[in-house]
Amino acid sequence: MRKREKQSRKYCHKALTPIRAILEKYPEGINDIHSISEETRAWIQIKVQQFRECIKQVYFLNKPVWWEAMRISRNKIAHQEEDLSDSVLTSILSTVSSNLSKIEYDLNTNIKRYRQDSKKKRRFENLTSSALGSESEKKQFVDAMEEYTNPNVPEDIRIEFPKNKYSELGASVLKEISSQNSILEYERKHAGLSENIQTDILEWLEKVNKYLVKEDPFREEAFFIEQQKQRSSEDIACDLIKGSSKMEYHYKRLPSVSDSKRGDIEASSVNFDFFHNQFLKESKLVKSKNEKGDEIELLEWKSVDKLEILKRNIISDLEQSLVDRKSKWELAQIDSMRKEFLEKLYAKINKFMKLERLLMPFIKNLGRLWDLSEGTFETSGFEILDTFAKLLEHDESLKELADLLGKQTRAQISYEKELRDKVVIKSSWQPKHAYKGEINGLRFSNDISAVLPSELSLMDNPAANKLFQLKFAQKQLLSYDYQRLEEEQEEYKEKEEKTVEKKEPKGPIIICVDTSGSMHGTPENIAKTITFALSKIAIEEERKCYLISFSTNIETLDLTDFTNNPIGKLVQFLRMSFHGGTDAAPALKHAVKMLSENKWKNSDVLMISDFVMQSLDNDIKTQMESAQENNTNFHSLVIGNSGNNAAINSFDHNWFYDANNPQANRHLVEQIHEIRTHNSLANA
Repeated sequence: MRKREKQSRKYCHKALTPIRAILEKYPEGINDIHSISEETRAWIQIKVQQFRECIKQVYFLNKPVWWEAMRISRNKIAHQEEDLSDSVLTSILSTVSSNLSKIEYDLNTNIKRYRQDSKKKRRFENLTSSALGSESEKKQFVDAMEEYTNPNVPEDIRIEFPKNKYSELGASVLKEISSQNSILEYERKHAGLSENIQTDILEWLEKVNKYLVKEDPFREEAFFIEQQKQRSSEDIACDLIKGSSKMEYHYKRLPSVSDSKRGDIEASSVNFDFFHNQFLKESKLVKSKNEKGDEIELLEWKSVDKLEILKRNIISDLEQSLVDRKSKWELAQIDSMRKEFLEKLYAKINKFMKLERLLMPFIKNLGRLWDLSEGTFETSGFEILDTFAKLLEHDESLKELADLLGKQTRAQISYEKELRDKVVIKSSWQPKHAYKGEINGLRFSNDISAVLPSELSLMDNPAANKLFQLKFAQKQLLSYDYQRLEEEQEEYKEKEEKTVEKKEPKGPIIICVDTSGSMHGTPENIAKTITFALSKIAIEEERKCYLISFSTNIETLDLTDFTNNPIGKLVQFLRMSFHGGTDAAPALKHAVKMLSENKWKNSDVLMISDFVMQSLDNDIKTQMESAQENNTNFHSLVIGNSGNNAAINSFDHNWFYDANNPQANRHLVEQIHEIRTHNSLANA
């Protein structure tokens, strides 16, 4: 839904609010305009103005027939300096009253034209359950939720929540969530979180409705009452005057009424003894003779009308008991489901916040984070990511390492011109009113303290008093002008051309990580931390990042491909224990193969290893040299001091990380600076 269409739909809902408010207050219209107070007149004018201001934002394919009449009414109010006359106000009310049904129809028709962008919201709006409200009410509820979470919308023109059970329930849950200051503040900074909370509420309302329908224990009772409505009043009377009434017997055996079956459902309050006595009072036994001539007693009724009244009363009592008990049962179920939903939602929000901090560089779509926070992401995954994230908080050396990787550091520095804003401050002297000692001349005003005595004398003259009042009201009294000059500074911006260093995009990174047994322990933790850091930084800077772990075999992971659960694989990599032998050749061959693909051809390759391995064979060396001729750099991060120098020397740049040295990070930074300086001199 385009922005214009979305705004149109929302303002249709807004426009209905003030019109309905007038008609609710005066459903029959106002016959005598003199009977309403000044306060009410002002209220009506404000409502008409609100309606018209909302309509201005609505797009109609064709202007409705009432459009022009409401436009004229609004303009009369907007440009009227005094209160509206009785005739004008009566005309406006008449226009509103006579067009109400057409206004509602046109606005609701317009609302139906526009659908939500969100699939989940569209699904809710298309639900067929009437309990959730009409189609218009469901759309109004969705729009009201969106606007409620937007703090920039003025309160007096907000979309109202519909007046039905589920809308009011959803609104109360939304308001409770938003009342949590920590969530509200975070929600306002993250529109995606607000959107997901809204859709979760909509799904929960649907779930509540389905549950109440499916688990409804009152179905048999409702069917029983419908059966009694079909019976005649005499049939019910004959049944209830007996000592053992079938109607009472079957009613008390219903699952929602029976003491042994109803569970926590409230007991029925229907008093069958009362109706037994009332029907009995209306009965009489009359002696008669049958065909054989034998004397028999027949049951007759004193008043058939009274029987009908008693039937209606007992049916009414049965229905009222059903409604009251069902409402209380539903409220208890809803309250229980509400507590469970809010408990899970708050946990989900907290998990979302934590996930965002850890995974935001990997997943920039907040909806994916929301889905992960629903439970598919294991708690242990949090713990492992959190552990490595904390190790990086104050480690600038790893950031510098990531900065060095990529084409920007190897490319010759180029320059470009760009326009930048230049702030200019201009001074000027402006006259300002000052104390009475500095008279600059005369002026017209209504400042009594500065008015000339000749003008004040008019006030004491009865004949000229009205002239004084008129001049005062129009600010035309001749007065002294006291002024002084004061310097004012005006700040404005000018464009100026500057020559700046041209920033080329940084290239992708291919990371080869040694996961052999010799890396177990401290080197393993260092390798995992550096891998996590570099991959996180690369994705945060929108650089592609590819991970190859190797021992005797290789495992690969494209951290920019979110179709194959890269986060789960990264967590799996961080959890794994390093073991097995060391064979770097398959990893390097795979890296070189990746360089032939378009999206990886500008990559730098970094190998993290203790280099306790055999020397690289000639075949892989040849492949690396060929890649180096195409401007690819091969870096190594050597952990420890037991590495094979022959293998290490095959790389362009080598950094050394002594796991036993507490200053290892600082030493790494120094090495990076040396290489950066070397590159700068080479490019000069």
